[in-house]
Amino acid sequence: MSHSNSSLNCFAACMAKYEQNYILHNQPEKISPHLTFGVMAHEVLHKAGIQRDEIRDGVREKTEYSQVIPSELLYPELKEEFQIFNWATYFIQVIRKTEEYENELIKSVNAPCIVERELKLQLTSDQMKKYGYNNISEPIVGIIDVLIRTKDQAIVLDYKFSSSKKTQDDFDMNSQLPLYALLVSETYGIPLHNIRIGYIDIPKKSFDKPALLSNGTLSRAKTQNVLQDAYALYVKTVHGDDPYYNCDEGGYYYECWCALANNKPAYLQVQFLEVDVAKQIIDDLLKAASFIEYMQRFKLPFLRKYDAYTCKSCEYLKQCKPWLGVTWDE
Repeated sequence: MSHSNSSLNCFAACMAKYEQNYILHNQPEKISPHLTFGVMAHEVLHKAGIQRDEIRDGVREKTEYSQVIPSELLYPELKEEFQIFNWATYFIQVIRKTEEYENELIKSVNAPCIVERELKLQLTSDQMKKYGYNNISEPIVGIIDVLIRTKDQAIVLDYKFSSSKKTQDDFDMNSQLPLYALLVSETYGIPLHNIRIGYIDIPKKSFDKPALLSNGTLSRAKTQNVLQDAYALYVKTVHGDDPYYNCDEGGYYYECWCALANNKPAYLQVQFLEVDVAKQIIDDLLKAASFIEYMQRFKLPFLRKYDAYTCKSCEYLKQCKPWLGVTWDE
């Protein structure tokens, strides 16, 4: 058994859930559509990234993203859940924006670099002894979505499919990327202060068309879910080269067009690792790993949590508290 960021945080949140998932390996009663979507979408972006890497290496002449995008007949339940009407339209926008961000970051290192994807790294028991933990026998592992590295610097990127963008709180409080930075540092000898960490946030939703109003103009609502470039194209289609109804400065649609610049298929947020913060986070993770192994060694019980707010939505509720007689909706 190995430890991971997910398992260690699960243990800290609920011992019983950790036991059900990572020790007993029980199957959850319900699989979240968010999890299914994330697994599928990660695979799409991984395969698209491999194509780009092969072009840089001279193995491939052009990208063929249509080969990595799911058939429109697949995952109908996800389309309905997240109101995505066409996989090709959705993923091409996401892939192109992700490609743009990756190219910017590759240029920013200003040195020959290596790009690695779905990279599995581990912190061994011997490496953990350097941090004062001599009683952890199992490795801590992590899978990095994208790693861009040179001999002395690195960028660790994680794809996040969510409805909200990451904030500074995520950089300050989440443990995944600091842990991955440590794995990179230990594996490649790159100083922690030379490592950048970042999220590529990807909304799980399709972009709409602007509404055509009864007076023949398009909606100018600044909150509408439309991409800026697409909005300009719709304006051009409806009004042609009209000198007033356009997106130029002073034009009828200009202010709305400017506001829509914030709408993107993906959002990049990256910063240098805060080393002092990372050290505290990593120390807490190592403490959790140490305590888990101590509990297993001495056969201590993994205690149940009792909190209606979190327990009632837990996918292991039926196994954890069988006396409730839980019935699950189909």
